[in-house]
Amino acid sequence: MPWSSLDILLALPAYALVLFRLTGLVLAAPVYGSRVIPARLRVALVMVVATMIFPVVGRQAPAEMTLATAVVGGAAELLIGLTIGLSLGLFVSGVELAGLMVGRQSGIALAQVYDPSQDAQVSVVGQVYTITLMTLFLLAGGHRATMAALLDTFEVIPLLSFRLDDSIIILLVEMVTAAFILGIRMAGPALIALFLTSTAVAFLSRTMPQLNILSVGFTLRVLVAMAAAGLALAWCQDLLLDAVWDALETIRVALGLNPEPVGLTG
Repeated sequence: MPWSSLDILLALPAYALVLFRLTGLVLAAPVYGSRVIPARLRVALVMVVATMIFPVVGRQAPAEMTLATAVVGGAAELLIGLTIGLSLGLFVSGVELAGLMVGRQSGIALAQVYDPSQDAQVSVVGQVYTITLMTLFLLAGGHRATMAALLDTFEVIPLLSFRLDDSIIILLVEMVTAAFILGIRMAGPALIALFLTSTAVAFLSRTMPQLNILSVGFTLRVLVAMAAAGLALAWCQDLLLDAVWDALETIRVALGLNPEPVGLTG
């Protein structure tokens, strides 16, 4: 039966709680939180998804809520979405760290480009790494798996039932560690190649003092870094997909969900 105006007004607090949980994800998750996507489009996405699922999850909220309950509950709902979004967003930072390390070691870190998704200046190599990660993330359905993880939280974490405990802190620590390891693994081939190049250039400077090692060495390091980074990116598909898959599985386990990511193709 159609809702009356009174029913709609009474349902607004519960609807706002659903909006808060979805908003947390859209603010921080990869792809959804990109500033390239217009704010109006992101707001429309949140409202459409909330409207679609509210008839099912809205009954979880109590019939009567005070203002204090709504404010505290809204903050808790927002934290659920932010936890999922930030956990996955850390991997983007890890990939950017890999590009920054390669850029600094090769001597091209001063060349930076504007990243519209973050509204900040980033290294050229870091931008290439990030674009590669986001492309694979989309092709593998990571955006669908991320949204599915959030929607599944309504089954195990009903509205106004979330309690902050040490599992969230442990989850974020694990994600930071995993993101740092991913960055080191992606930057490893280029860093090793640069180390060997530096060793060879140092040997040449000793055996051939007449060689202008400053001009030759810089060009050589840049060429070696670009070649090694390009070869590493060509073979990093499985590494990146496994990292995203493991991250989603860890998030789902920490939130008490089925560990199998939904919507992600390996």
